[in-house]
Amino acid sequence: MASLFLCKITMFLISLCIVLTGCQNKEEPSPPAQTTLFSSNVMTIDYRIIIGEALSLEKKKSIDAIVQSTFEFINLIYNKWNPDSELSRLNRLQAGVFATISPDLEQFLWETQQIVELSGGRFDPTIEPLQRLWKEKLASGQAPSNAEINAILPAIGWNKIHFGDGLFYKEHHLTMLDLSGIAKGYCVDLLVERLNAAGYPNVYVEWGGEIRASGHHPNNRPWQVFISRLGDANPNTAVSHVGLINQAIATSGDYLQNWSLGQEDPKYFHIFDPQTGYPLTITDKSIASASVLAPTCAFADGLATALMTFPSVEAAESWASAVRETFPATEFWIISRNIK
Repeated sequence: MASLFLCKITMFLISLCIVLTGCQNKEEPSPPAQTTLFSSNVMTIDYRIIIGEALSLEKKKSIDAIVQSTFEFINLIYNKWNPDSELSRLNRLQAGVFATISPDLEQFLWETQQIVELSGGRFDPTIEPLQRLWKEKLASGQAPSNAEINAILPAIGWNKIHFGDGLFYKEHHLTMLDLSGIAKGYCVDLLVERLNAAGYPNVYVEWGGEIRASGHHPNNRPWQVFISRLGDANPNTAVSHVGLINQAIATSGDYLQNWSLGQEDPKYFHIFDPQTGYPLTITDKSIASASVLAPTCAFADGLATALMTFPSVEAAESWASAVRETFPATEFWIISRNIK
């Protein structure tokens, strides 16, 4: 993971704002005979792994063991839905109580912090207590009151947690972390890196739309993906076609998880503003989809989430232009529903 933030952002692309409801990554098509496919569902999310060679039964079992142990590693440390995970244990801590933290999670938090700082706090995993509040209230068909939101806001902010030298504590008892905005991408990275270390240099991994590939396809070409328009899986009308060689791509959008309490109410989606305590709303100017190409999937994942928090494509473009001055090596596709 130490290589995560060594990546450089080289190229910035803003697609024309077209009438879309978003876009999503589409994976490498069905593999040919000279590849081996592994696919299933883990933590309610489908995964797809292609090894760039035909494998014996023994090698298939070895790879399946690597895949399953990697998902279990993620589940035991980073999964907020697992009550026995290390993250859940930290979320249950009272304010000011020190707890030991594993080297893996501590390193992950340091790297997460770099995205938090890079985004000026727009990417903030401490919004978990707000998500829980909204989920609880929405289950009864209502939004939280301003008083309920204001009671939680003092617990929000990356500065409310402290970690280092194997220890962790938080300043507010309500502070909790949700690492899903980057952990899924990190899992994809880990799968690729572990498979490479096992002697498989040509690998394609996709988990829930987050993708990373290493080496080449057996046909001596890059691994091919395309960014599709929502509701239009036709590659001929794709937003972009991308060839991956030792690269990753992640997309965040407002089109899969959104809701409204009534016809006159705003249409919210799942990403929260840590300053206001409210989920972001879908408007003509808001960003419908953000895709990021980067050397690692965790970095692409975090940047894509951060991009969704900007009020317009222009604002996101301005931030991304500043980002590439320091990290000049990733491509961005940012789309709103506006017609230009």
